[in-house]
Amino acid sequence: MDPIISAAISALAIASSLSITFILKKLNISTRLQEIQKANNELNKEYFKALSKKDMKKLDELEPKLKESQKSTFEILVLQMKSMAILLPFALVVPGLVQSAFSSFMITLPFQLPIPFRPTFFEISWRDTFGAYGWFWLSFVLLGGFTQLVLGQLNKSKASLNESKK
Repeated sequence: MDPIISAAISALAIASSLSITFILKKLNISTRLQEIQKANNELNKEYFKALSKKDMKKLDELEPKLKESQKSTFEILVLQMKSMAILLPFALVVPGLVQSAFSSFMITLPFQLPIPFRPTFFEISWRDTFGAYGWFWLSFVLLGGFTQLVLGQLNKSKASLNESKK
């Protein structure tokens, strides 16, 4: 195991994760999905509250909003398809390029990790040895996910700091 190669593969995975997030944000896909989801959740909460109180006036008032929220379901599907159009080419191309560039790379961890979908779709196997392809995906999921969480918290802290200054 070469630590420089494993660090390079991990760095590529983190950069890939951040790139995908950046593209989705630039295209306003993730932000719009969150907006729609938040609006639908609030509407559903309001609807069920009125339903439990049997407030017919409020239910009638919410009816057009509910129909409008059904239209947003189509927008959600379109946004999810756009996300897939960005993610699929990445998922098919980048890991393969990493595998071909570092074909002799192998890393053995001091512990085993559960790997789903290997060897059959609904089976989990435990492994401690990974090639470049597997190490890329582990780094993408674990390190990329951790990086996303840290950056999200930093952005929230920055936003709240800016709000308190106003």
